Formats: sequence, C-alpha cells, structure tokens
Amino acid sequence: MTDGKKEKHSFEIFVQPGFSELELASVVSVLRTANDALNKDLFSWHLTSDSPGFVESSTEILARAHPAIGDQYLRDCLFVIAGRERPERGWMVRVKAMQRLQRRAVLLSEAARKYVQAGKSQNAPVTAHWRDVTLLREAGDYPSLSERLGEEDGGVLTCAGHGHTVEAVIGVLGDFLEPRECAEIAEFLVVETVRDFSQEQPKVLSSQTDYLDRRLQKAVDLMERSVEEPLPLPDLAYQVGVSSRHLERLFIFYLKTSPAKFYKKVRLRRARVLVQNTNLSLIEIALACGFQTAATFSRAFRIEYGKTPAQHRKGDPIS
Repeated sequence: MTDGKKEKHSFEIFVQPGFSELELASVVSVLRTANDALNKDLFSWHLTSDSPGFVESSTEILARAHPAIGDQYLRDCLFVIAGRERPERGWMVRVKAMQRLQRRAVLLSEAARKYVQAGKSQNAPVTAHWRDVTLLREAGDYPSLSERLGEEDGGVLTCAGHGHTVEAVIGVLGDFLEPRECAEIAEFLVVETVRDFSQEQPKVLSSQTDYLDRRLQKAVDLMERSVEEPLPLPDLAYQVGVSSRHLERLFIFYLKTSPAKFYKKVRLRRARVLVQNTNLSLIEIALACGFQTAATFSRAFRIEYGKTPAQHRKGDPIS
C-alpha cells in the first residue's frame, strides 16, 4: 500500500483433476469476503489448469478453468490445488517463475506433498498435511519436513491445506492489507482465531479437546502412538489413571464403541493410508500396524472396508 491507497491484486488458482473442493471454496470465499468486508474490489481471481475446461474435483464437482501456458500470464499470487494422481510438471513451472519474480506461491496439502517428494525444498523447511507428513517420513528421508501449519522458503509457502485453508488465505492477504483489515475479514467469516503458520497441526483425534473427556483424550493419544505394538487394555487404563471398566464406559459413552474395536479402527486407518500411498509390502504394513500376520491383517481390512489390502492397492474402490 502506498499513501493510504490500495492497489488491486490478482490471484491465480491452479487446479488439477481430483482437486479439493474445500480448498478451492475456501480460497475463493476469503477473497470474495475481503472485497465485501473492505467495500472495494481489491482482489480478483482466475482459475487455471493443465487440463483446462471443466475440471472435476475429488467429489465430482466441476470448476471451469483456463489453460495455464508455461510461465506466462502470472498473477500477484499463485495458489496450487493439486490432484493426487496428477503430475506436478504443469504447476511447478509456474511456481519457479513466481519465485523469479519474487511473488508468493502457496501449495496446499496435495501440492505441498508433491513439492516435497520432488525434492524442490533443498533442505529448506517444508510441510504438508499431517497425514502426508507421516507417509513421507515412512517412505523417504526428508530432514527438513515439519508438522507445522505452514513453512515458507524463497516465496514458496507449503501448507497443511484442507480445513486450515481459510486461515492460510487470510494470512497471505497480510502481504497486501493491514492487520486490522485482516482481522475484519476473519470477523466476517466468523473465524475467531487465525493461527500463525508456525503452529503445529492438530494431527489426531486426541487433539480434538472440545469433543472428548480429558482421560479419553489421553487414551486415544496412547492408542494412536502405539499402533505398531498395541497396548493391552489394563496397561492402557493404568497409564490413563482409571480402571479398565471405567475406560470402557468412557469409550461407550463418547465414541459408541469398545476400546478394542476403536483400537482396531485406528490401526486399520493407518494401514489403509500405507497401502494406498507407499510401496511397503503387505506384511510390512501388517507388522507396522500391530497385526501379527498378513492373513490376519487382510481379513480385518476386508471386514472393515469391503476389499482386501491387495484389491485396494490395485485401485479397486472400497465399498
């Protein structure tokens, strides 16, 4: 801003087939709300893609996007909402061009994961959604990978995305607006707190303090941290500081299931992510998730998801 006059700013939102409609809606909603809250059309946005035309989201919602041509027609800021099965070549060219121009590029969740996997960080701090951070650490060596909400280096902001996208966009608007104006936008969106990018991501069910009893939070946290070697119920109850029977009552009251059934779901959720997103063998995944044999793991997986791990890895849909 110069002499109290605000310039207009243009944003590019790059989407790929399989994009997150939550992330797209969050970016557009914040920009539109900013214009409404400040009573001036300060921000415009333009959707682009390496598959221009009608681009389908992960849940079959369509967005109309213009073609992204190499490193041409760049805007003041770039948001990338990638598709899990799509290569990063189309948007990586534009990210590099934005860096050369010293403009910010924001990579949300899936794009952040691909950026890390492509080795573009060069030991600079990076992050991704906590689920992908876990997978990346399982599959490779990424010493600079953090579990913060956002990490920035050289104008590239890797971000957790998903539900944090609204806060992330408000944070990015801080490049163009005064803090008071960003606070006003947050107020319009009924966002009570805009977390700084340096804060850690809430990664597990036990972090949802508004919904769970404190003792149950601790039990769930212990379960999620001991997937490879599941704790017997008496040991779990002892560490929580309650009797086994009382711990069972807490699970039934809050989660409508027994500790044993919940524990198995925690392990199977971790296993499903490893099956889908790593090249680990099924026996390695079984052992990593507390199953003694591949057959036991496969049977439990099929009962829970309607498909065997092998079928899921081939791409057969889970029923």
